[in-house]
Amino acid sequence: MTEINFNFKSQSPQQKPEGHKVKAGETLYSIAKTAGISVEDLKRANNLEGNTLSIGQILTIPSGGTRTDRNEISMMPEISDAQIEQNNTRARYIKITRHQPYTIQKGDNPSAIARKFDVEERNILSLNGLNEQTATRLQPGDVLKIPDSRHAKNINNLNDAAKAMGVSADFIKRLKRIEDGNKSDGKPFTDTQFHNTPYIDDAGNRTIGIGHVLQRGEKTRLSNKEVLELFVNDMLKMEENLWSVLGGKKNYDKLPQSIKEALLDMTFNKGTAIIEDTKGLVWTLKSGKYEAAINLMTNNKTQKGKEMSGLSKRRLFDISTAAKMYKGSVPQSIINTQQKVYNHGVELLRKECALGYKKLKNPKISQQQYFLNQLAGYNKEALEFSDGKIKTINR
Repeated sequence: MTEINFNFKSQSPQQKPEGHKVKAGETLYSIAKTAGISVEDLKRANNLEGNTLSIGQILTIPSGGTRTDRNEISMMPEISDAQIEQNNTRARYIKITRHQPYTIQKGDNPSAIARKFDVEERNILSLNGLNEQTATRLQPGDVLKIPDSRHAKNINNLNDAAKAMGVSADFIKRLKRIEDGNKSDGKPFTDTQFHNTPYIDDAGNRTIGIGHVLQRGEKTRLSNKEVLELFVNDMLKMEENLWSVLGGKKNYDKLPQSIKEALLDMTFNKGTAIIEDTKGLVWTLKSGKYEAAINLMTNNKTQKGKEMSGLSKRRLFDISTAAKMYKGSVPQSIINTQQKVYNHGVELLRKECALGYKKLKNPKISQQQYFLNQLAGYNKEALEFSDGKIKTINR
């Protein structure tokens, strides 16, 4: 019987990782792309927490990838150079505290644990694969992973706040103007003026700084720096909640910056429910159908389900903010949506004015004039918030 010799090239069961010496101009992204691996895999193989490299640094290239040759197509990167640069900038303004797993004690619940570590409850649940129902089955002795907590640092002005959040300074300044309203003399706050003491906002909440609803035990007199850091801390929590809503940070990071800005404002204004309760919005965002997503940013209801003209106006700001991704060539469908939101807002304003007029004692003007006075102010802000894309109603 003839012996047949199958002469395959021997291959070790585990390929030895390669080493790469970092050259000038190289980044994690460029090295990972060449190696055909993800940035996260490259960072994990080298125990890197940040994204900064040094010339001459030796990196281990994990065996999961191979260097790209002429006939190979490398996988799409998970994070771009621009995103890495932005993350490096943000790191200068954010302090990250990493937490060890926590063993549940008697009397604990997810809400109390979240307060203990200054993180969001929903993010603890998400990280541990839990929801509100399954979380009720937690017992003393169970171990929970705790997400990192993030806090603002080095925030001295609105530009720093924008860098900390990875958004435009224009967005932060416009959001502040909306939240601030006008001073007692009727003039708007400047970029360096703040609500350093409590005030009552339009919803009747005791508020301080930039739209921060005061909680029991919090300071009632803040310096400008404290106002700015409080604002960024609030925005960081909004961002973390958006990670959870969208199924993880990677899904959020893929979004265009203008979409992120609009979602941050919506969440800052009314919490994540405004996004979760809008049918189809999360799906369109995760699917990259951004025009459809922007056309769904119309939720003008309070937490009690009441439609308000002021919230219609705020949605005009969010829609125009999100639409900046089109660099001036806004799709007609989005312009149409803005007009519908505005028109409905005016209808609501008319009803609100009718109720408000009835509460006036000895009014010196007619109900129609009362409405027209309110409408003039509404139109001015609606035009500003919509970047002039709407046709106003003047009677």
